[in-house]
Amino acid sequence: MTAPSPTAPSVVARLAAQAARLEAATAAAVGHLTSALPSLDAQEAEAALVTAVPIPVRGAAKFLEELAGHLASHPDALTSGSSLCPPVLLRLAEVLHDAGHPVIRPGCAHCGKIRNDLRQLRPEGRLCGTCDARSRQATCARCGRANVRIAARRPEGRICYTCYHSDPEIFEDCAECGQSRAPAVRGEDGRALCRSCWKRPMHTCVSCGRTAAAALVDEEGALCHLCYNRHRRPRRLCGRCGQLKRIARNAHDGQPDLCDGCYRGPEAACSVCGRTRPCNRNQQGQPVCGNCYRRTRSGEPCARCGRTKPVNTRWPIGPVCMSCYTAVLRSPAECPRCGTVQPLIARGDDGAGVCGPCVGFAVNYTCKQCGRAGNPHSRGRCAHCVLAERVNALLAGPGGTVAEQMKPLADALTHAPSPFPAIQWIKESPNTKLLARLVTEGHTLTHELLDELPPNRNQRYIRQLLVHTGILEERHEDIERIPGWLEHELADKPAAHASLARPFLNWFLLRRARQRAAIRRHPASADRDLRRRVSVALDFLAWIDQRDLALADLAQEHIDDWIAGATSHRRYLIRYFLKWTTSRRLTRELTVPSIPRQEPQDLLDEDDRWPLLQRCLTDDALPADVRAAGAITLLFGPSTERLCHLTPEHLKFGDKHAHLVLGRHPVLLPPRLAELLRHLAEQPQLRPQLSRVRPGPWWLFPGMVPGKPISTHGMTQKLNRHGIPVRTARNAALAALAADLPSPILADVTGMHRHTALRWVAYARRDWAEYLAARAEDEANKQEKKGNSARSE
Repeated sequence: MTAPSPTAPSVVARLAAQAARLEAATAAAVGHLTSALPSLDAQEAEAALVTAVPIPVRGAAKFLEELAGHLASHPDALTSGSSLCPPVLLRLAEVLHDAGHPVIRPGCAHCGKIRNDLRQLRPEGRLCGTCDARSRQATCARCGRANVRIAARRPEGRICYTCYHSDPEIFEDCAECGQSRAPAVRGEDGRALCRSCWKRPMHTCVSCGRTAAAALVDEEGALCHLCYNRHRRPRRLCGRCGQLKRIARNAHDGQPDLCDGCYRGPEAACSVCGRTRPCNRNQQGQPVCGNCYRRTRSGEPCARCGRTKPVNTRWPIGPVCMSCYTAVLRSPAECPRCGTVQPLIARGDDGAGVCGPCVGFAVNYTCKQCGRAGNPHSRGRCAHCVLAERVNALLAGPGGTVAEQMKPLADALTHAPSPFPAIQWIKESPNTKLLARLVTEGHTLTHELLDELPPNRNQRYIRQLLVHTGILEERHEDIERIPGWLEHELADKPAAHASLARPFLNWFLLRRARQRAAIRRHPASADRDLRRRVSVALDFLAWIDQRDLALADLAQEHIDDWIAGATSHRRYLIRYFLKWTTSRRLTRELTVPSIPRQEPQDLLDEDDRWPLLQRCLTDDALPADVRAAGAITLLFGPSTERLCHLTPEHLKFGDKHAHLVLGRHPVLLPPRLAELLRHLAEQPQLRPQLSRVRPGPWWLFPGMVPGKPISTHGMTQKLNRHGIPVRTARNAALAALAADLPSPILADVTGMHRHTALRWVAYARRDWAEYLAARAEDEANKQEKKGNSARSE
């Protein structure tokens, strides 16, 4: 019997040390778990550790120490889905996931399959047994090919799969055809079937109801490949966009994992269109680009709308197209059988819609986060929950929370009438990128801060968005944004020019513009005119610098040379700058000739105007706003600015007649046009990604910017695109009205200035009469030619 070493610890001391070590490791692991998952208390964390790492297991303290060290260096280990972790984390994530905690189970770094026995650790993460076997490559000892997957070992060495399938050693007689071939599967009796005789088993998908080959069969039933990819395919972090999504291409050769949105198939010549584009393979193995695949998909009659379109899914009611699929899921209703609010994807015996569970179709469209039915988006959550998460991520400041100033905007976006367009807007719009940058920098958003940004459409949109939600005070934007525009224009201009341009704008142009805006009855955009006058002044200063002239040396011949070198009427606007310099005694008294007055050049012929008006009033194929705007232009000829700013308050509906207020006195509307305007007034078109949070005018023709009507350029482009020429149609309408009405009545009805009405009446009574006489003469000539041809026959 060997005597114990005098320095060896006693059994009691060794057990006490092991218990202390285990207790310390458990406490450390519990601390990291509760900090990583705030919803997890200490008792639940310790219970989860006991389940994942049973205490009687030999070396439990070592596993717990390894887990605690990993959680300390990777606080997001339970939510990142990374498989670069110790094996104990795989088992712990499974336990916490089954308990309903918000963890993401790590999956195989190659195939994404979620398992708790990923034994092989690689630089990219842990691999399952199948992927580990596939990744082992060597030189085949039989065919000599290098870097191929090894299937088996033979006396001569390791052989590849191609040589393995042609190896006579594995051949057996097929139970069906009797030929000696490599077995594909074995039946219940143990006999082999070759690939030609084996038929892949078909299953009924529990999600879409289609009978097809199964990608997954578990206790819940079978899932086809399409539904598996949509609902159950594991998610990992994409190496390009950084989001947790389905991985379309696994990482290899230094390339990261790519999700479905970031992955583009290898470029090849499309077998349909012939263009070289990113392609995938069709069922025949030929490359097809995405556009051609969507165009050439075979369709079936939709069970809901009856149209023959590509099938998006199969419900108990039958195959459903994409439009009906979206419409049903976004409009859940109360099921008449069970009384729950669900998308009605089936029909009862009486033909009424019922939910899927009532007919045995086990599919759940209830949000796992809020319990709301319908509107599914991703990962079992509805679009409303996803939108709230995206809004918080967009508007979170440096501290990770939404600032008090930005909460009105967050509420407006979160409670958007339709969450799907709002999610798309947050994801793709350049306006949100600018907004996120401003919020991340932590500045208090003010008009002055936005004025420092480049004056582009994104800056204008963000400003109006903040005004519309009450974050910024409303101001006369057409006027107040001009100083900020000027500062960016002066960035590359000489200091002498800047010292003249600033007071010219601020003390002369803007002062007059603000006075006019305070008393103006009708809306008018002054920003374009103000910018043009300042730009002409800067061009003039550059012009006199080229001729080595000073302002005090300017003479009348210099002004005449400036005007004579013009190719348009733009240079006549120098009169405003010279008027200011003269009042400041910077120049002598100089004269700028008036802009030559022009008569209307283009008028829409009456033979074209009335059929076009008839089309606006009767053609249901045209959009309602195009029909209404086109009819108003063809009848009354208002300016596009005034047309865009029409509101329901400009409409007066009586018992028998309806009137439109364009000037001081309302004008009678045709019944069909009145119905169009009534439709626009009763169903205002809200911007889809932003709810209405503060009172304001309801525009008959709303624009893309929240709280603003459509722009004049946008309205002109829309009408021209539908075959309604705005300029010629307006001229023809005003000429027709001026030919019948005195100038005071024309001014009161249309809202134009009385001097403009006088010019239109004078033009109509002179040139319109000549036009009618010439037209009558042309008609007489045509009738005479027809009579001569009839007599000759």
